[in-house]
Amino acid sequence: MIKIYGKNCFYEAIRAKAPLIKVFLLDSIAKKDKNIIDILNKNNYSYTLLSKDKMDREFGPSNQGYAAYREDYKIYGDEYIDIIPNKGGRILILDGIQDPHNLGAILRSVDAFSYDLVILPKNRSAFITETVAHVSTGAIEYVNIAYVNSLLTQINRLHEKNYWILGTDAKGTTKTEDIDKSLNLAVIIGSEGFGMSKTLVKQSDFLITIPMTGHVNSLNASVSTGIVLKDLKKEIE
Repeated sequence: MIKIYGKNCFYEAIRAKAPLIKVFLLDSIAKKDKNIIDILNKNNYSYTLLSKDKMDREFGPSNQGYAAYREDYKIYGDEYIDIIPNKGGRILILDGIQDPHNLGAILRSVDAFSYDLVILPKNRSAFITETVAHVSTGAIEYVNIAYVNSLLTQINRLHEKNYWILGTDAKGTTKTEDIDKSLNLAVIIGSEGFGMSKTLVKQSDFLITIPMTGHVNSLNASVSTGIVLKDLKKEIE
């Protein structure tokens, strides 16, 4: 079970018909937001009204008057291989992203640019928490996520499934516009502090870079992810 809170996160959970165990609204919100009351009734979600003090105590001051207890999100393991596309697939591999705020923001980009899956290692990764869900502003409801023992093993599996592995590195020599967008692509984003591991760098088919012209030659991991995923989005058929 996990807490979700905040208007956007709450509304997306309702739209996605998420398995909500308990639903809560700030008592004043119930009077102002008639739309959410209609939506909850239409989807057969019962709800409880709470005072501001109780709402803040249970869900923190960022709840905006909307909150719920949700069943845990579905997380894949190695069986993710059965759900990835054989044509035009898009996968994001996160190597060492440990900040839950970064992970939540990255999930927003994953949903925005229709990536099929996010793969993370069980070690050295942020896990799916209420902070990740909140920062994702509901995008987590639409994203497939897998945690695996070894990224190297998964890269080998993806190669067997005809996926091209695109590492990201400031020293890379390939630009995103040079990549054939019709291919199955798996993009690796490394940690902010250390980047991609040397092992994964060696296993990448291409090392892509983001050309920059400013004075500070670095970007936040979630910002970099958004730029790369947008540039490599699936071509519209």
